[in-house]
Amino acid sequence: MHRPMKYLPVVFVLILFSYFACNMSVAQTPQEVLKQMRSTVTEKIEGREYYIHLVKRGQTLYMISKAYGVEVNTLIRENPEVKEGLKADQKLRIPVAGQKQEEQVKPVVEDPTKKEDQHVAPASVPETPVRKKSQEPSPHPKATKQGSLPVKVPAATPKQVISEPVIPKADSAVVVELPCGEDKSTRKDIYKVALILPLFLSEVAGIDAEHPDAETLEAKSFEFLPFYEGFRLALDSIEKSGLKIKLYVYDADKDTARTRQILRKPEMKSMDIIFGVLYHRNFQIVADFARKNKIVLVNPISEKSELVNANPYVFKVLPSKTTQLDELADFMNRSFTKGQILIVRSGQYNDRDAPDRLKKACQEHGMNAKIVEGQEGAIAGLSKEKDNYLVVFTDNTPYAFDLTRRLFELRNDYSMILVGLPDWSSLDGLETEYLAALKTHIVAQSFIDYDDATVKVFVRKYQSAYHADPALLCFQGFDVAWYFLSALKNYGTGFARCIGDLTIKSMQTHLDFRQGKGNGYENRHWMIYKYDNFRMVRVN
Repeated sequence: MHRPMKYLPVVFVLILFSYFACNMSVAQTPQEVLKQMRSTVTEKIEGREYYIHLVKRGQTLYMISKAYGVEVNTLIRENPEVKEGLKADQKLRIPVAGQKQEEQVKPVVEDPTKKEDQHVAPASVPETPVRKKSQEPSPHPKATKQGSLPVKVPAATPKQVISEPVIPKADSAVVVELPCGEDKSTRKDIYKVALILPLFLSEVAGIDAEHPDAETLEAKSFEFLPFYEGFRLALDSIEKSGLKIKLYVYDADKDTARTRQILRKPEMKSMDIIFGVLYHRNFQIVADFARKNKIVLVNPISEKSELVNANPYVFKVLPSKTTQLDELADFMNRSFTKGQILIVRSGQYNDRDAPDRLKKACQEHGMNAKIVEGQEGAIAGLSKEKDNYLVVFTDNTPYAFDLTRRLFELRNDYSMILVGLPDWSSLDGLETEYLAALKTHIVAQSFIDYDDATVKVFVRKYQSAYHADPALLCFQGFDVAWYFLSALKNYGTGFARCIGDLTIKSMQTHLDFRQGKGNGYENRHWMIYKYDNFRMVRVN
C-alpha cells in the first residue's frame, strides 16, 4: 500500500462552543447573558409568585437555575415534568426570590391534665437525612452520585406543639445532582475505547500494493479505512489536550461468529465506550452486550431508528428520515417569517404522505402552509404580493430539473425560495444557475464547507499524514471521535446525563441528541444549506 500507516502528530484542536459563546456579543459577560434569559412574566399560583419561563433550544436546567438564582432541585420540585427532559417552548414556573414557603402548622390546645413532655418535641431536633433516588436510568452505573439531602424539622416550643409532623416519603425524594462538569465521580485517569470496524484484514494478503489497479482500490479492506484515519487524527489531537486513551481496534466482517469472538475477549467488559461501525446483525449483537454490561455504544453510520429502542446505552449519530420534516418545519418557522409555504406533492415521489406530515408539522408551529399538486399546482399557487417558499418532494432528477427550469423563467415575476427534499444533494445533473437563482435550500444529513477555515486545516493535516485527499468518511470519523472523546474528557463515563450541555463545532454535521423514554439517544439534527451567489452556505 502506498498509504503510510504511521500517524504523524497533529497540532489541530477544534474550538468548543458553549451556549454562552454562541449567544454572547463581545461586550457581554456570561452574567449579562444569564440576566437576559430571565422572563419578565410573573404569575401568582397558590399564594406564591412565580416567573413563567419559556424554554429555548439549547438551554439546560443548570443554566436556567443560574439565571434565576435558584437551585436545580427547586426547578425539579416545582416542575416535575422536567425529569423527562427539557423541551423547546416548554413553560417552567420558577419561584420569585425572597419568598418563603408558608408552613401549615395546626395549633393544638394543651390538655392541662396531661404531662407536658408527652406532647412537646425535644428542644433540638437533629436533621433527618433522606436518601436521594434517581428518577431515570443512568447510561453508566456511576453516572448518578448518591448521597443524602438534609430536611430540617422546626423545633417545637412549650407554647406550640406540632401534632401532625410531615414525614417525607422515600419515593418523593428529589434528585440531587451536581452540575455537569462538577461531578467527578465518573472521571478516570485513562479511558478504554474500542473501535470495531469491518476491515477485512484477512483479504489484505491478496492485495498487490506495489502495482495497484482499479480493482485494488475498490477492495473491501479500504472501504472503512478512511473512517479509521479520521478517527485517529481526532484521537491524536485530543490526547495532546491531556486526555489519556487506550484504544483497541478490532476487525469484524459480516460473520456474526467473529463479532461474538471479539466480545468474549476479557478486556471488552471493561470498555468505557465502544464505536461500532458494523453490519446491522452484528451491531445488534454488540448492542445487547453493551446494555448488559452498561457500556455506551456509538453507531456512526446507520439511519435506522430501531437501533436505539429499549437500549439507553446506544447513541445513533445519523438522523433518521422520521425527524427530517420536524427539523425543517422548525427551521422554516425561524427563517421563513413572511409569505406562504407551498408544499409541492409530486407523482414521482413514492412517499405520498410526506407532504401531509410536513403540513401538519408547519401548522403545529403556527405557519400558513398548503399542499399543491405537481408543477402546475405549484406555479398556479404563486403569489406576487407575498414571498413564496416552495418545498418540493421528489428524488427524480428529470422532474427536479424541469421544475427548476420553469421556476427560473418566472424568477423576475415572483419572489421565490426553493427547498429540495428528501436530499437533492444526491441528484446529479441539476443546473447550478437555476438553483442559485431560486436561492435553493437543501436538507441533508451532512454538509462540508471546503471554504471553512477549520475544514481547510483538517484537509492539510490529513494530506500531510496520509498523502491523499480526505473522503467523506474521514470527516465523519474525526467528528464522531472528537465529539465523544470530548464528552469523556469533560464529564467522564457518565457523560450521557450532560450530553445536552455539550456543544461542539464539527465539520460535516451537528450533533443534537435526544433520548426517548427507556430508549437510547438519536441525533435529530439535519443540515440545511443554500445556494448563495453560486456558493453553498450552511444556514442552520
